[in-house]
Amino acid sequence: MFAIISIDERIKEYLSEPGSELPIFDRTAFQIQQEASKTDPDQDRIINFIIQDQILAAEVLKVANSPFFRGISKVGRIQDAVLRLGLNEIVNCVMMVTQRRNYATRNPFVQQYMTALWRHSLACAFGAQWLVRKCGYPDLAPEAFIAGLTHDVGKLLVLKALVSVVEKDREAPKITKAAADEFLATLHPQCGYLLMEKWNLPESYALICRDHHRPDFDEANILLVAVRMANEVCHKLGIGLYEAKDLVLVICNEAGILGLSDITLAEMEIAVEEYLVRIEGL
Repeated sequence: MFAIISIDERIKEYLSEPGSELPIFDRTAFQIQQEASKTDPDQDRIINFIIQDQILAAEVLKVANSPFFRGISKVGRIQDAVLRLGLNEIVNCVMMVTQRRNYATRNPFVQQYMTALWRHSLACAFGAQWLVRKCGYPDLAPEAFIAGLTHDVGKLLVLKALVSVVEKDREAPKITKAAADEFLATLHPQCGYLLMEKWNLPESYALICRDHHRPDFDEANILLVAVRMANEVCHKLGIGLYEAKDLVLVICNEAGILGLSDITLAEMEIAVEEYLVRIEGL
């Protein structure tokens, strides 16, 4: 039988293999994230980082001129985009644009997963950020978006490793949807942690990748709690690979830790769905 340990070993090999098509954390995005995380971020420095990457600059302007802003004049400069969207939203946009590049493959079977994963990641990013602002932790907002956006990157690594196994070992059993689902569910937390280390991002993000499903988690880690809660909201709404329509959000441990009421959680569900509608097509 094609055991999970075989895939586990393959993933570790894949992480260290020269030429492996690993998910990447864009260098410009990393520099912007570092600057945005400062107590007093330099807006001009962030603008310069964006301007130096022509593709990124074009994508940021596309967001600033999206249908959401139809009816007002178009902007043609990053400086004007910052004025329109605000620095925090510009940083979110940079993370969204650069991470989206990881969610594409020539394998149609895997692409179905990646499309759903990308939608889930966006919703979790927005949801986690919405929560920290709502619960009185506005300083965590930039980190919350990134943490939500990257919490499931381990699934990307698992998917890419599965494709590699199929391409390199013609004698390996065909990977069915049921098998792929099991590999993803079992392996993605640790794989996310390993990938975050590879990206050299702050350990706070790596721990969220590792611990966002653990029953024994650090309840004092508000960033982790917010991502876990956003994840549950997405499951209830059916955003992503899994759906749990009957989930009662208010009895989740995370809701109790954050002091969330039924009304607040209902507001969050609406906000997440509206966000996905707003960014659709960007």
